[in-house]
Amino acid sequence: MTKIHKIHDRLSLNQKPTSSLREQAIDVTPALERSVRYLVSLQQADGSWEGEVVWCPMLPAQYVLMCHITQTPISPERRQAILQQFNTTRLSCDLWGLHDKSQPYLFVTTLVYVAARLLGVQKEDPLLSPALQFIRDQGGVLAIPTWGKFWLAMLNLYDWCGVNPVLPEAWLLPQWIPAHPGNFYCHTRLIYMPMGLIYGRKFQVSVTPLIETLRSELYIEDYQEVNFNAARSMLRPEEVYHPSTPVLQAIYKLSNLYERWHNKDWRQEAIAQMIDCIRFELQTTDYTSLSPVSGLLNIIALWLHDPNDADLHKALERFEGWIWQDEKSGLRITGARSSTWDTGFAIQALQATSPHVDVSDSLLQAQQFLATQQIRTTFPNIEDFHRIDPKGGFCFAGVWHGWPVSDCTAEALLALLDAPPEVTANCSLLDSVKFILRCQNADGGFGSYESRKIRSTLEWMNPAEMFANSMTEHSYIECTASCIMALREFQIRYPEMMGDEIDRAMQRGGLWLRKQQKLDDSWLGFWGVNFIYGTMFAVQGLVAATNTANDPAIRKACHWLVSKQRPDGGWGEHFQGCLSGEYVEHTESQVTQTAWAMIALLKAEANHWPEITRGANFLIDMQLENGGWAKQDWSGVFFHTALLDYTLYRAYFPVWALALYESLRQKKLNI
Repeated sequence: MTKIHKIHDRLSLNQKPTSSLREQAIDVTPALERSVRYLVSLQQADGSWEGEVVWCPMLPAQYVLMCHITQTPISPERRQAILQQFNTTRLSCDLWGLHDKSQPYLFVTTLVYVAARLLGVQKEDPLLSPALQFIRDQGGVLAIPTWGKFWLAMLNLYDWCGVNPVLPEAWLLPQWIPAHPGNFYCHTRLIYMPMGLIYGRKFQVSVTPLIETLRSELYIEDYQEVNFNAARSMLRPEEVYHPSTPVLQAIYKLSNLYERWHNKDWRQEAIAQMIDCIRFELQTTDYTSLSPVSGLLNIIALWLHDPNDADLHKALERFEGWIWQDEKSGLRITGARSSTWDTGFAIQALQATSPHVDVSDSLLQAQQFLATQQIRTTFPNIEDFHRIDPKGGFCFAGVWHGWPVSDCTAEALLALLDAPPEVTANCSLLDSVKFILRCQNADGGFGSYESRKIRSTLEWMNPAEMFANSMTEHSYIECTASCIMALREFQIRYPEMMGDEIDRAMQRGGLWLRKQQKLDDSWLGFWGVNFIYGTMFAVQGLVAATNTANDPAIRKACHWLVSKQRPDGGWGEHFQGCLSGEYVEHTESQVTQTAWAMIALLKAEANHWPEITRGANFLIDMQLENGGWAKQDWSGVFFHTALLDYTLYRAYFPVWALALYESLRQKKLNI
């Protein structure tokens, strides 16, 4: 956008009022129109939106390792695309980390190094020589985090006695015991389920000349002389976010004792049960699994069970759905698929723009798509597989995924409540409400995929040193706020349906939200960076819960947001706050975070019009000629340490913020 064009946008006020508000306000309609055109241009033929959810090269590296283990060939074209991804994801130090702003990780760097070597890259190649030097500078791979030890053990590059036990017999424990894996967070239990099966078999690939060579490269001393028993507790400190507790260390010791004299019949019974669980997981997710992380392990586990298994080959075929590829960045494996999530937000952004820009055709097409993405049935025997009833829910990805989420369902419900009757006839809004209510926890907050099954968070036995708060469901600010908003809007339109139950759920959810407000008046997010994200949702959730914007907690939160505005009018929060638990200001304002702050202030009708206007000016300043906004720092996160790039966040959140701004401007000026 040219400078003249931007100045024209800000001076295009033709309204009569002459108050200070008129002097402060700007007409954002031209910028809004451009941004809507850009957003609509990204809509797919079926009416949906889906942006890539970018993570790190851990996943394509593990894909290569899986193919080597299961003897699945990789074509020359795919080999080249994977190596291109490894090349483009190197950090400035030529190593690899957990995200694009990460420190180098021995875990990720080692997996990429081994994968590239298996693809035929020589150790002297410029792609790998810095990685080999880094590995050897660390004393080899002995201190790699436990997930790295596990993958290397399958490749016969680490001895199983150096890997902390993942006992399959844990699945035979009575389900009332809190440590039963069925009580774990769904991602955690579905990762450790195939890991348990693989560990129980102690599988390792055959030693080949290449494996022998890799052993000599990954270790300083001779492989046969390595004390793997001692290495079991060795961890590179820079990669440990959640150190193992004394209780977990005691569990490891007891598990190692059991492993020496384990009961073979129990083991076979446990493995047979786990195979049934893996089959159920595949069959209810269109053979994709909950995530590519668990999906790769499921493929290996089924291959160990039977290389000719029909479910195995379907899983290999459907794993292609996790893959994104282009010439520039090569082959990536996405952290998640997101068509329902992205479409729900894009619809709401367009609904906000509809008073100012004609988006009726795009909106209708999107709502028609979204209405088809609801899970309409209950899966058989769900209790046997530690699942709640998914009926009525919407997934993060699409209906094929089979794992509905509370806030995905809530955002889809918000996007569909005002859809034409012929659209909503294809889904059940009431079933969505029932699914949302099934996700409410005893403390009043809402979980993500399900409600928490036990009181303890089990963090005292968290074995994933690189991540935290990953053992059980929690009550999340974002999920709770989205669910309250959806319940409120549903109740407004259908007051005769489940009125008392919805009232109780909103009241409990609102009280929980209020208790989570920090002393500085912000809220801590979990799925985004970080306090701005959490505060945006919490403000909207409290507005819905209290049915007013004049609540003191909301006003304090708005003051907190305004206090974080940067001199250029934008907001910018650094991801380091996810690690420290404190707000860390970014060196640059971020478009997505500015939109989040503005949405919170506008939904609260905050008395901070000059600051909101400065935010709108910042968004217009940053807008590109095509109506979109340039890529900046990643704004998604999970388990505190893993950053994600939700590539469409910068396409619809700014549209939403500008649309809300224009609506409130016109309301204040009585246009």
